[in-house]
Amino acid sequence: MKCKVLTAAVSAALMVIPMAAVAGVKIGGMAQGEIGYWKDTSKGVVQSQGTNMLDNGRGRLWIEADRKLGYGLTGMAYYMVKVNTMGQSGFDTSPFAPLSDAGEKYVGLRGAFGSIELGNIASPYKYTGGVMWDAFVTTDLQARGNGGMSAGVFGQNGFMSNSILYQSPNFSGFHVAFAYSPMNAGVNGSNAASKLTAQHGDYAAALQWKALGWSLFLAGDHAAAPGGDQTFKPYATPIAVGDGLTYLFPAGGKPGTTLGVAQTNTKFGVKYNFGPVAVMGQVENLRTSGEANPTRDYFLGVDGNAGHWAPVLQLGETTDKYFAGTDIQVSYVAVGTFYNFKKGFSLYGGYRRTRITGASSAAAIAAGASNGTQSVFSIGMREVF
Repeated sequence: MKCKVLTAAVSAALMVIPMAAVAGVKIGGMAQGEIGYWKDTSKGVVQSQGTNMLDNGRGRLWIEADRKLGYGLTGMAYYMVKVNTMGQSGFDTSPFAPLSDAGEKYVGLRGAFGSIELGNIASPYKYTGGVMWDAFVTTDLQARGNGGMSAGVFGQNGFMSNSILYQSPNFSGFHVAFAYSPMNAGVNGSNAASKLTAQHGDYAAALQWKALGWSLFLAGDHAAAPGGDQTFKPYATPIAVGDGLTYLFPAGGKPGTTLGVAQTNTKFGVKYNFGPVAVMGQVENLRTSGEANPTRDYFLGVDGNAGHWAPVLQLGETTDKYFAGTDIQVSYVAVGTFYNFKKGFSLYGGYRRTRITGASSAAAIAAGASNGTQSVFSIGMREVF
């Protein structure tokens, strides 16, 4: 009897899977766990140190659906949620809390013209170069927010809410992507501007060319008034183990103000593949309205591929002269390797150092900025399914 029940259950499961495949529905996700030893110092004095376990925003689940509509058209739907593999613990909290609504989601249409998506979309600024070139992204070793690349929703973090994304087909290696948000904050009485990652007039665009082992791109974006999104600015303070040197910026762009101000970011990058080795460089120019001097992020990465091993070396520097009399410099270096099994499972480990200097003017100190060095040794494992 038990055998019959078990056989029936297995048969039912085997029937459901092909039906999902026929309907064009795919289910996938990622899980990650990481152990890092952190040490933060300021003027040679240890501020905090210890061991922490993190997911680092990598854990997620997604459902993807495609439907052939005829006339060369395909209807698309995608829904992804972030799931904290380590649970709601340590310092890995919002926006990476379990089942948070921070992930990419869209409904769209694809055809010979390219594709159009409506939803919480992946910014062309973030996904051209950017996080696609940061081999250590979503780990303790990442360049993003640690001196090698910008952070912030309109930098290399997050997704653009309430937006339209157009992506062109490839023309002789060229690809164009453009995202725009027509959303007016508060139209239904509940969507306050501080809760939106994109609103009326915000946009992001990118032009990329790939051919003959080369990849070149130019990208930019604009945010009219992002409430507190200036997280790519190096106003830094060693806080606690696992938070480390946090890149913040006074709300509104200046100490004492409370509302967001306009941001305009541009970046360009070049990458070349020398067989199993890829070398890439990226420069970001980040400007807040009313700021005399832009912030610049410089990134250089070298990725290798030797069988299962994928060694990585990444360097970066952030420069900022926002505070009067201050020339803040943030240097970044990370080195490590991945060991990739054949079925989507990886082990990785490495070392990162982020160092801040020049945050010594009275204006910077009054705003909470400080010099310091953060050192991290990290190991982890990841499953992609």
